[in-house]
Amino acid sequence: MNNKLFLYTGLILLLIAIFIRWQGVSATIWVPVFGIAILLKSIFLINMFRTKGFQMSLWLMFILIGVIMILASLLFKSIFPIPLIRNILFYGAITLKASGLILIFVKKMKS
Repeated sequence: MNNKLFLYTGLILLLIAIFIRWQGVSATIWVPVFGIAILLKSIFLINMFRTKGFQMSLWLMFILIGVIMILASLLFKSIFPIPLIRNILFYGAITLKASGLILIFVKKMKS
């Protein structure tokens, strides 16, 4: 199966889950869709890491650290409600992910 299919299907399902949640539908509907989207995107990442000749680049590292920080911020939002730590993690993650995207575009423009 084409590896990009996992990525694009996961992204589409993620958008669908966000739209469903935005519409105010019950969590029993959007949470499974969101979970499947995360699973498909995880499969894509695992397959990417296993490919021959894969090298970790700075932009990918920024994005992955941003994802981990987002997950940690969710812990500090719902399980351990500490707003200051949650905000630092959340906005730091957004900064790292945006920096990673900028690095991707700069690399594409140079080549």
